[in-house]
Amino acid sequence: MLAWISVHDHVVGGKLRELAKEIGCSQKEALGILVSLWLWGLNNADRTGKLRSCDKYDIAEEVLSKGITPGLEPERIADILIQQHWIDAEEDGSLYLHDWDTWQAQWYKFLRTKEYDAERKRIERDKKKAEAKKEPIEKEIADI
Repeated sequence: MLAWISVHDHVVGGKLRELAKEIGCSQKEALGILVSLWLWGLNNADRTGKLRSCDKYDIAEEVLSKGITPGLEPERIADILIQQHWIDAEEDGSLYLHDWDTWQAQWYKFLRTKEYDAERKRIERDKKKAEAKKEPIEKEIADI
């Protein structure tokens, strides 16, 4: 199964321009940084966007250390993402991908449907197995 993220056209605007200017990169590179963060978030955030066992240094190392323009500092980019609220920082140190539950709702709906379908199919298989075991017993009783 391939995972996906939703990238809405709302992301291209003033907030993205501010991010690019603060980082010192193009808007396309800033968008690439965000997409990399969000793809990484699929495996590292819960449904609310809370990043599990993660701090800004993990983000810098895991998301921002490869594929960016030489001279850009991953830890500085992580700080900027937090300052501009692409990542929300709570007082207890928890980090959340901003509005993750809203923007990635389609992904989590897909996962819920997949889980539901798998459970429904398991129940059907179990029912068929139980019926198959019951038939020989009923035949033996009828033969008596």
